[in-house]
Amino acid sequence: MTAGPDDELGRRLTGLSADLDGVSLPGPSAARRRGARRTRHQVTGGVLAGVAAVAAGVLVINPAGLGTSPEPAPPASLSTLTTEAPTTAATDLGDALLTADDVAAATQTDGWQRQDERLTGLSCDPGDELPRISAITERADVTFAAPDGLAVRQDLARFGADPSLQGLWDQLQTCLPDRGADDLPVVTDEYALDGVGDEGLMVRYYVDPSVPGSEAVTISLVRYQDLVSVTARAEPQENTAGGEIDTALPVAAAERMCSTVFGTSCVSDPALADLAGTGVGAGPGPGASDEPTEAPTGDPTGDATGDPPTGDPTMPEYGPHELADDPFLTEADVATVGTATGFVRRPEMDIDFGAAPCLQDPMDYGAITVAALGYNHDLDASLYEWVGLLPDADAAFRAVAAHTSLPEQCGDVGADRVQTVGEPVAVDVAGADDAVVWAVRNDPGPDDQGSEWTTANVGIARAGNIVVAVGFTGMGDPSGGDWPGVADGLLASALERAVG
Repeated sequence: MTAGPDDELGRRLTGLSADLDGVSLPGPSAARRRGARRTRHQVTGGVLAGVAAVAAGVLVINPAGLGTSPEPAPPASLSTLTTEAPTTAATDLGDALLTADDVAAATQTDGWQRQDERLTGLSCDPGDELPRISAITERADVTFAAPDGLAVRQDLARFGADPSLQGLWDQLQTCLPDRGADDLPVVTDEYALDGVGDEGLMVRYYVDPSVPGSEAVTISLVRYQDLVSVTARAEPQENTAGGEIDTALPVAAAERMCSTVFGTSCVSDPALADLAGTGVGAGPGPGASDEPTEAPTGDPTGDATGDPPTGDPTMPEYGPHELADDPFLTEADVATVGTATGFVRRPEMDIDFGAAPCLQDPMDYGAITVAALGYNHDLDASLYEWVGLLPDADAAFRAVAAHTSLPEQCGDVGADRVQTVGEPVAVDVAGADDAVVWAVRNDPGPDDQGSEWTTANVGIARAGNIVVAVGFTGMGDPSGGDWPGVADGLLASALERAVG
């Protein structure tokens, strides 16, 4: 279950004002100062550089949480009895680690290479704490990397007695924010992994959903007898947009561990159980009761077959909404936009995202389809619209929230022009869950004083899993100085048309 998009966007948009001051364009010098300030605060580092993208709390593991308390000495009459130890082969743990081929098969991605440098810098990484646990008698680890910012690490640790994952899991949850909390990183998934080893647990979090290319991290804990496998998978968040948490990597790690060390398989029928109680997969999570919470309903003697489901069972459910047959603004909707009147639909117009500076392609956030339409004007203004169908509301939220922080410059700016990117502003659009608007001014440079200044007004909004965006450009400011007010009605009409 994912964090509430409205709560998260509320945090992202805190402090943004929808009044006119929010979109004032103070000029090129202010933009350069703002860009320099952003540059000073940027933290750059690759996945393997060991630099954390988010400041994480220090995770302290209590060895007692993982170890087993010693049993009292048995009475004399039972002193001849012994407890059967785990059956293990005399194997170096390094032989039980994932291979590059294992990772390629689990991730369905080629190009994995073993790295000499250990993957570090992940928030609240339990694998980094394993060396501090005194109950560990043996450990090994391996890191792999692939192109496009992909990285995987596995830690194997042997304990002196059968441990429990509960202590390690409790510390991990203490370090990470709660699901739905207004803190980074954003935790979206917490599952028990049943049918893999004696017990398994998984968590996924996003370093900063508002930053394109920011990391999504999946950490998995699997125990079988006295061995614990910890896998960490880091990848660009766009790889996971709208997707369920992937169990293939911890399953492959458990298969390799158990077959190599114990000479057996410890994987039966993997299934996920959402620890928030939403019922994904099967099986209770840690601490869950086997007792039903309420009595069964219905007549046990009745016909259990029921009616067959209707519709095409092969068609996936993409979310609460589908796109309308004609999802675009009508000519009546755009008869008057700001100071411009008389827009006409032009399906033949070739449109790209350069027409709306700083607007990101919803495809980067897992959109299933994105379509665009242009509107022509007799004089000096142009209007563009994009509609996108995303897999779910969370993916649509990320597509909108990505615009709460904008770069100093967007797109190509001519050598004789000066661009000023205005601050993004949250607007309350009828029918929208979230909406953000901004303005980008383009002024003539010192060598181009004979030309006019122009403004590109841009806005994006979502309703559930539907995203709409508009770009309104022209000489001077075609919004008449009130882009938030103009965008309010324009985006509301766009959503009304787009949602089927």
